[in-house]
Order: sequence, then structure tokens, then C-alpha cells
Amino acid sequence: MTYQSTRIMDLLKEATAEPHRDAERRRLQSELVRGRLPAETYARWLGQMFLLHRALWKEIERRRAEHPPLDEIVRDEGLHVENLRADLALFGIDGDEVAPLASTQRAIRSIDLTSRADPLSLLGYNYVLEGSMNGNRFIARALENGLEVPAITYLDPYGDEQRPVWQEYRERMNAAGFDEAQGDRMVAGAKEMFRFVAEMSEELLPETVRA
Repeated sequence: MTYQSTRIMDLLKEATAEPHRDAERRRLQSELVRGRLPAETYARWLGQMFLLHRALWKEIERRRAEHPPLDEIVRDEGLHVENLRADLALFGIDGDEVAPLASTQRAIRSIDLTSRADPLSLLGYNYVLEGSMNGNRFIARALENGLEVPAITYLDPYGDEQRPVWQEYRERMNAAGFDEAQGDRMVAGAKEMFRFVAEMSEELLPETVRA
């Protein structure tokens, strides 16, 4: 597939623009950004994100020794798993007992299959989840006054270091030297992750918000 961009991070942004917009149109995402999502729904969303992050981190950990770019690029994804676990605990929820939604089950299965077939394509899934931290900071600010418990550690893991952390992630990705075929496979993984996030949002809070 041919895109205008050749650097992997620009390619991922360009090629996933539409599925990214589609995920952000969902009612759940709209309510999150406005700080109006009920605490119960927010806790359920955190639970599904915990399952997604845990599944991805597990496979990255499993494959990183044999695939150096995974080790070089993904340095602290485990932080998100533990932050989600801690946020869920504030709601009295044990992350290990969260039941996956149908969309989450499909995502976990896709992550597992990708890990077996082409481990480096896990970076496409990771791009979506790590990139979401840029906007999650604003969601954290919108939510913190409305929640009875301060369960926003996942949303703002880096604090004022968010921008430099993201810039360093971009640099590591761009420096890895992926070829065009690998780039296309990463794009496919990123598009899948955006689709799963959209489907999960729809399951948790139906009805899309139309532009």
C-alpha cells in the first residue's frame, strides 16, 4: 500500500486517520472528554483497557528477547497495566476478575495471533494505546473533579513529562528502520486496535455521536 509518508510514525498517523476519527466519535469517548461519564461506566471501561494492555504487554514480553525492536521501543508498557490495576482497586475491583466484553475477546485473540505470526506488528497495536496517552491527560483533568475516587493514574502516567516521553517513543520507532512491508503490517495492527476500541466503546455505551 502506498502512502505519502515514509517514516513509520508519520505513516501510522496518516494511514489510521479515519479509524482514529471513528473511534473518537463514539458516545463513550465523547462523554469521557467532557468529564461526564458515570463512575460505574468509567470503571467498566478501565477494566476492559486493563485486559487489552495486559494481553499486549504479555505478548511483547514473550517476544522481545527474539525481536530486539520490541525491547528497544516499548520500554514501560507494563506501567500502564499496573496503573490500571491500581485504579480498578480504588473502585474495589480486582483486575484479574474482570470479564472481557465480546470486542475485548476479539482484540485479545487478534493480539495473540499477531504475536505468533509477526511479533513486530504488535508495535501497531502499541502505537494506538501509547499514543492515546497524549489525549488521556485532558480526560484526566475533566474527570478528576467528578469522581469520588482519584482513579486517573492510568490516564496521566507521565505527568508533565508526557510530551518528551512521546517524542522519545517517536524517535525510537523512526530509528528502527522498518521496511515497507513491515510498515503495512503495523498499520493493519493499528487499524485493528482502533476498531476494537470503537467496538468496545459501543458495547459499554451504545449510540455513536454523529459529526
